Amino acid sequence: MRFKILFAALIATACVGHPADDEDDFPGPGGPDGQPVEEAAAPGLVLDFTATWCVNCPRMTSAIEEAKAQRPSAIFPVCVHFKDAFSFHEGEALASYFDIQEYPSAIVNLDKGTLTTATSKDIILSRIDASAGKKPCQIELSYSSGVISASVTASEPGTYRIGALLLEDGLVAPQTGGSEDYVHDNILRKILSADIFGEDLGSLESGAAAGRDFPVDDLADGGNYHVLVYVTDGGKVNSVADITLP
Repeated sequence: MRFKILFAALIATACVGHPADDEDDFPGPGGPDGQPVEEAAAPGLVLDFTATWCVNCPRMTSAIEEAKAQRPSAIFPVCVHFKDAFSFHEGEALASYFDIQEYPSAIVNLDKGTLTTATSKDIILSRIDASAGKKPCQIELSYSSGVISASVTASEPGTYRIGALLLEDGLVAPQTGGSEDYVHDNILRKILSADIFGEDLGSLESGAAAGRDFPVDDLADGGNYHVLVYVTDGGKVNSVADITLP
């Protein structure tokens, strides 16, 4: 059933940055044998629930960036701002759905069970590794005349969905716990798909392809925008690709 976003205020918001009670339930980064996981085997779409008024939020952003530096082509941050100048109009609904009650918080691969308030690179990586599923699909992206065209080729049989998010980089604004000229990147501006859980691509056999077009409009002149396109299978994020807009 397609997820329907319902707008609701959060019950409580606190600015914290400490391990949640269940952090020890997740293994450290790596596969079952303790060896490093190849980037293609563990894609990570990381929702960073953040705010400019939150003193510990830069620590979470830094932890996610450190994880990305370790796996540069596999980890994709998405900053969902709350009640500040960069607030996304559906941000409160997303925070409510994912039960975000403390800032900062992170969600990996759209899975509620990965919620963490720990500002730790290793925790982020362990969440990503634990959520790995089927072999990643191949995603090819192109942009022309205000439209992102995405083509997905399945690596294994499955029932797939595709989603797309518009992000903006390079906005400078004061950040509590940061600086007066803090640079904010990966700010979620718009969900381009029907909702954050994507649109149905149907059942695909290995090697079969399907695609979707996502119009991109209402862009501010001079903005630094990019689009994340991601594929899910059985609720797990299977693969992610990024394209920078001209």
